[in-house]
Amino acid sequence: MKKLLLIAFFIASLSMAHGGELKIAVVDADMIFQKYYKTKIVDASLKRQMQVFKAWLKKLNSSQVKLQEEFKLLRDDAQNIALDVAERERKRLDAMRKYQQIREKKVEIEQYSAEKMQQFKKLEEKKRRDILNDIKKAISSRAALEGYTLVIDRSGKTLNGISSVLYHKASLDITQVILKDLNRGREKK
Repeated sequence: MKKLLLIAFFIASLSMAHGGELKIAVVDADMIFQKYYKTKIVDASLKRQMQVFKAWLKKLNSSQVKLQEEFKLLRDDAQNIALDVAERERKRLDAMRKYQQIREKKVEIEQYSAEKMQQFKKLEEKKRRDILNDIKKAISSRAALEGYTLVIDRSGKTLNGISSVLYHKASLDITQVILKDLNRGREKK
């Protein structure tokens, strides 16, 4: 909190020292992020991709369950004294091969899951970065257009859980203007 006030004081001092007027605006960046139409599109796309991933993972898991059932039957047959020794030995070898297939399937599932989760996380981070860049550009454009020298995000919290902006005049908040700029042409669609 002290650092934020110190920074604001320093910026104000520099601005006044250079003869410029300090014009401050406030935004709720979290609200902008949540209500930006691209966020909803990206969220829906990511959700669809996650559903595809989970559906394939479910198929892999069901194939593993099927292998386990086949293994149990072969294992039980290998111990069935009603079968002759040669047949039980063949069943035992088949059970060993089936067990190896189960282990390979388990490794395949783990690798697929880890790889897809890593890909998903990277894609999610990239999409988030793209949206944040759009928001930053919109804020920068509006700040340049309106002559703001400083725009502060009021949605952040300090380590104490207190809003980083304790007070501001409502007229300084340009959140709705930024949202309107970003969602232009997308109202109520």
